[in-house]
Amino acid sequence: MQTKSYNTPFAEFIKRDESGRYQVRLGPQIFSTNYKLTDIRIESVQGSLPASDQLLKAKPWILRNLKEIVTKQRKKERAVMFSKECFQRTPYSANQRIAYHNAKSN
Repeated sequence: MQTKSYNTPFAEFIKRDESGRYQVRLGPQIFSTNYKLTDIRIESVQGSLPASDQLLKAKPWILRNLKEIVTKQRKKERAVMFSKECFQRTPYSANQRIAYHNAKSN
């Protein structure tokens, strides 16, 4: 009997859609969830079905992997957002900051 080797990862982030839902592939199934993980759905060709509590309790690795992947993706999104120029500059120049601190000590 031959063993089949897979070259794709088990858990993989796919995309974030326009409504803000994260699409994540876990094994052969695709799950979608909001960022708080309160609405987890199983995506298929026919549409999406809510994941039952029984399924999530029987397979706790689903929720654990979803949380890990969504957290990593949100961290990447925040890093991109905060790297923009508007977040890098300070509202005061160096001379203004020095003058402010000098005025405080007088």
